[in-house]
Amino acid sequence: MNVVRKVRGKQYANVVEALRRGDLRLLRHALQEHEDRFLRSGVYLVLEKLELQVYQRLVKKIYIIQKQKDPNKAHQVKLEVIVKAFRWLEIDMDVDEVECIMAILIHKNLMKGYFAHKSKVVVLSKQDPFPRLNGRPVNS
Repeated sequence: MNVVRKVRGKQYANVVEALRRGDLRLLRHALQEHEDRFLRSGVYLVLEKLELQVYQRLVKKIYIIQKQKDPNKAHQVKLEVIVKAFRWLEIDMDVDEVECIMAILIHKNLMKGYFAHKSKVVVLSKQDPFPRLNGRPVNS
């Protein structure tokens, strides 16, 4: 029984790590690698929806880094910075695609903020920019 638990756990290990790191590439790889098993167990579509939480986590990491550099401007995240983070993850997205994703995150209350369209910046709330999921904060 322990062996079965360990094998099943490995299927989800990269999914959990992708969520923790905000690594969309890792999530997509994990879903592709275990697609048959996830489909058979009926969880594939649910796991696929985790992409939004991975996006949120990536933006939160950018926010935390900016807060360390300049606490007064941490809430202003340039869309180009997010584009560069995706490029670093080897995911090709332009500013318009990133703006669309940020709009979805704001709409779904995964992020509190608004757009400054002229300057291509998402302005995050200074109080609790990343709301809790199910009453729990996402690990920092």
